[in-house]
Order: sequence, then structure tokens, then C-alpha cells
Amino acid sequence: MDRYLTLTIAGGLACLLFICLAVWMALRLTIYKECPSSTIMVIHRKNKPDRIVKYIIRGSAPVIPLIHDCSYIALPAVSFPINLKNAPIRNNVHIDISLGFSVQLSEDNNYLENAVNFLFNKSKHEIEEKVKQIMNEQVLLTLASFSVEEIFKNDRNDEFLQRIRSDADQRLKKVGLTTTNMECYWIYDDKEYYREVAHRAVMEAVNSAKAELERQK
Repeated sequence: MDRYLTLTIAGGLACLLFICLAVWMALRLTIYKECPSSTIMVIHRKNKPDRIVKYIIRGSAPVIPLIHDCSYIALPAVSFPINLKNAPIRNNVHIDISLGFSVQLSEDNNYLENAVNFLFNKSKHEIEEKVKQIMNEQVLLTLASFSVEEIFKNDRNDEFLQRIRSDADQRLKKVGLTTTNMECYWIYDDKEYYREVAHRAVMEAVNSAKAELERQK
């Protein structure tokens, strides 16, 4: 009798464990929502997107049916050009510059709230236009802090370009974004300083080569 009782109790416990596991899995599938990569999942009150309960950028979170709903903010890397004409710099000089930026969501949790406030309930077109405006303003501010000599001191001024990208990143953090790449296509100035410097460098190289040939004779 004791043996049958033991088996019955063991069977009951096994059934109970199975039921609990099944219920947990069902709740996991129906309540817990996974957040895709490069996406912010915003959990808000049902039919009230402005009443935000929680937001995450990775992992999963419970979304209680009839009470909560969730929306997703996805922003894969977006590339766009920044073409500035007659941009003022120091020394009363103006330049034309063409840059290319790639921008995406920052995965730094410190700026997650900024991204939600900036991106939530905006279309992709609205986001791109706003980001382009921000980048135009920031590049103009950075350019204004340089002199023409600092910009054109060599053919590819990495210090100058790094400063532009660094300043752009700092500005984008305020809206929860970051740059993944930046390219400079060309820079010209209205007083033809760049062309003059390039011509001077070529002439110096030619003269140096001629002097070396003379010494070898």
C-alpha cells in the first residue's frame, strides 16, 4: 500500500511540475516579448502610446495582455551626405565641404531614454531629416573653430576630420544615436588656399628632385 501511495504522490508531483512548466512556457510565449537587435522595444499602456511603462534595447520583458502593448523603434545604419556651401571658418574665409555620415542607434543604456524621446512615434523620413539638420548645425559649429591653415595643413588632415566626427558623436548622443562611419569627399576654399598649398608642395617636390639630380652629377 505504501508503495502505491509513494508512486501516486511521485506521479502527482511530476504532473504538477509538468503543468507548472507548461504554464510557465505558455506565459513566456504569450507575455514575454523579445527585443530584436538594433531595436528599442517600448512597452506602453494599451491604446495609449504616450503612457510609456518601460523600454529596453536587448533581451525580453513582460507585456501583459489587455493592459500593455509594445512598439518598436528600429533604426538600421542610415547613410546620408552633408554638403555645405560657403561655410564660414576663422580668418574670414569660407569653404565648401562634402562629408558622408553613417548613423545608427547607440546601444549605450545611458542614452536610451534620449533615443526614445527623440525617435518614438516618428517616421523614418522625419528621423532622417531631423538627424541631417542636427549634423549640418554641428559641422558648421566645428568648422567655425578652425582656421584655414589648420584645415589645409596637409592633404588629409586626420586631426581635423577626427574632431568633426567626435563633435558629431557628442551631439548625436543627446538624441541616443552614434556615428558608425564618416568620410570626407572634398574640401575647397573661396580664396584658393588649398590649391595654392598643393601647387607649392608639388613645386617643392620638383625642385628637391632637381637638386638631388644636380648633386649626383
